Amino acid sequence: MKKRRSGAIRGLAQVGTRKKPDGSTFGDVLDSLGDRSFGWAFILVGFTNMLPLPPGANLFLGLPILFIATQMALGRPTLWLPEFVTRRFISRARWRAGALTALPIARPLSRFTRIRYTSLFRGQAERLLGILMLATGIVLCTPLPLTGWLPAISCFVVGIGLVEHDGAIVALGATIGIVAIAVGVAMAAAIYLGISYASA
Repeated sequence: MKKRRSGAIRGLAQVGTRKKPDGSTFGDVLDSLGDRSFGWAFILVGFTNMLPLPPGANLFLGLPILFIATQMALGRPTLWLPEFVTRRFISRARWRAGALTALPIARPLSRFTRIRYTSLFRGQAERLLGILMLATGIVLCTPLPLTGWLPAISCFVVGIGLVEHDGAIVALGATIGIVAIAVGVAMAAAIYLGISYASA
């Protein structure tokens, strides 16, 4: 039997205007996203850190991943944001303009996703995923060579899987995260051994 697509990515343009035709607060948008709020947050932060950035920028731009992943590891059902963020109003025109800008990326991605293996990010498994993403975020924020792109890609891919309820995509993103952590540990060990050798 053909597996269903969630269509969540392709329906992004309507999310911000479902409750109020003139626009919504950021809190209204979060309520509309429901359990997909973590996924959208990972996509946004991951994509931002995948852009060409000045050296050291990931140290600051990666911090939101720690905030997001900690909440997931603690078992929160949806993402919590401070009130000064949730009260911000987003006009209908601004929301749709931003969503439509993302569609050229979203449409191809949505063709590869299916609703499948959802047990990989439910209950205790979701907490373990949050712990993994927390470790991945720590690597992203660590100013070491070769530790920027892989953690960002991991967050982006995991986010897509969470939004589309696709456990296979989540597993792919988690695997990239494990590789990113291994690379980070290897780089830290190499630098430590190099310093120890030089000072001997």
